Amino acid sequence: MPILMPSAEVPTIDISPLFGDDSNEKTRVAQEINKACRGSGFFYASNHGIDVELLQDVVNEVHRNLTDREKYDLAINAYNKNNPHVRNGYYMAVKGKKAVESFCYLNPSFSDDHPMIKSETPMHEVNIWPDEDKHPRFRPVCENYYREMLRLSTVIMRGIALALGKPENFFDTALAEADTLSSVSLIRYPYLEDYPPVQTAPDGTKLSFKDHLDVSMITVLYQTQVQNLQVETVDGWQDLPTSEENFLVNCGTYMSHITNDYFPAPNHRVKFVNAERLSLPFFLNAGHNSVVEPFVPEDAAEQLKNRPMSYGEYLQHGLRALIVKNGQT
Repeated sequence: MPILMPSAEVPTIDISPLFGDDSNEKTRVAQEINKACRGSGFFYASNHGIDVELLQDVVNEVHRNLTDREKYDLAINAYNKNNPHVRNGYYMAVKGKKAVESFCYLNPSFSDDHPMIKSETPMHEVNIWPDEDKHPRFRPVCENYYREMLRLSTVIMRGIALALGKPENFFDTALAEADTLSSVSLIRYPYLEDYPPVQTAPDGTKLSFKDHLDVSMITVLYQTQVQNLQVETVDGWQDLPTSEENFLVNCGTYMSHITNDYFPAPNHRVKFVNAERLSLPFFLNAGHNSVVEPFVPEDAAEQLKNRPMSYGEYLQHGLRALIVKNGQT
């Protein structure tokens, strides 16, 4: 059962000290992160150094210009049986049934000669891209964004490590760029006069995506400023505030697993809003063979209970379960 979070308060945390050398300032930021992860489970990371405007421009450009044929040729196996990819590729809108569409891409380091690609290890794919002559900005901007977001997320994880009473580089090895299974989803919610049927939650709220826990170490999200997210709290479902310049950060279920729910994955959902908007999450994942031993932070009440789990095992099971619960996105 999902853990009900104590509040819906989402603080904005200046993470810039995590890039520096002042240990006192890093400790202060870590304390703020601790409070947020134990509160609503969400916080906004400010002063992150990422050009979010460029990515928005490029994503809007490619969504506007891709033809239906191009989208189908890029579509993952769930939509196009000729494509063996199950993660990287286009997730299509289905007229009359599903309006949201997205493009997901993986680690640019996954090339044909990468050991995990050569061994056909699940969850590893060499990215396919739209035609680079027709869409020349898309691939280079996206690959650069991936690397920037991996660096940013690793810095945030150093703050989280300190918040958990660990050395700041505690997670670094598991997040090595050569092997990380992290992904970026470039999600577009359109405005449509004739919108397909939408789901209704038990409390009557119309939804674009039902309640779920993120399958990730952490999720670092940028979205355009249209309020749509809610978190489940002890007082019921509560709206999360928006930001047009900061990244929304929350823990995924692997963090919940390794901390024995000290930093739980917040249960959240996407309200239906008939408005053109983008949602651009970076799902931070460790490498396939990485194992972070579960531990109990010093001030946690419960004793150690979770077994060690490789990240590859966790991710494959978690993504499959999410599709079974909420359907193919």
